Amino acid sequence: MRAVNLLPRDAGSRKSIRNEDPAVVVGASVGAVVLLALAFGFMNVHSKVTHEQSKLDAARRQLAQLSLHRQPIPKPTKQVKTIPIIPQPAVSADEQPRLDAVKAALSQRIDWDRIMREFSLVLPSDISITSLQLGAPAAPGVGATTGTPGTLTINGSAYSHDGVARFMSRLMLIPDFMDVTLQNSSADTSGVTFSINASIKGAVAPPAAAPPAVPTTPTDTTATTTSDGSSS
Repeated sequence: MRAVNLLPRDAGSRKSIRNEDPAVVVGASVGAVVLLALAFGFMNVHSKVTHEQSKLDAARRQLAQLSLHRQPIPKPTKQVKTIPIIPQPAVSADEQPRLDAVKAALSQRIDWDRIMREFSLVLPSDISITSLQLGAPAAPGVGATTGTPGTLTINGSAYSHDGVARFMSRLMLIPDFMDVTLQNSSADTSGVTFSINASIKGAVAPPAAAPPAVPTTPTDTTATTTSDGSSS
């Protein structure tokens, strides 16, 4: 059987015409312009950086050459100011008794305010003080070398014997107290009553000054002769 072509003759030679979208064309154009602008900016910045880098290298080379010819600057010597030592003035014979009196007064001085402040800091809350006696040091007699130190007597009450022991251990922490001893303690239904004695460290009065010696008048044993020849 013979084949028959039913298509028209110009159907195969006709080309389809494609319509382009205007938005796509504009977008591609704008993208190309932006890409060209970025490339131009990059080239411009790169050239500026290269120029500045070359200037920096030239400045470094110039600084290295200057450092080779630089002379060291000597450091100024620091002058040490000497302070003259003033010798201690000699004590005259008239001033020596006054100086001894001042030393004696300072040696027996007791800072009672500081002692009471330290005592209040170590006092436990479960201890009640009924009486507190502070005794000043007593001067020794004539010919003695040491006097009687200051004394501290505390009478009070506590809830238990453990509270009294804790109170004594705290008193021993005060630097001004020494020989902290428990004199007596008794317990009853209301609690424990106690009595504590201590000595005040360093509070010792100086020896008393000996009375000045009374000069004795010499006795004239020379006999005198009167005009009549008798002696008296």
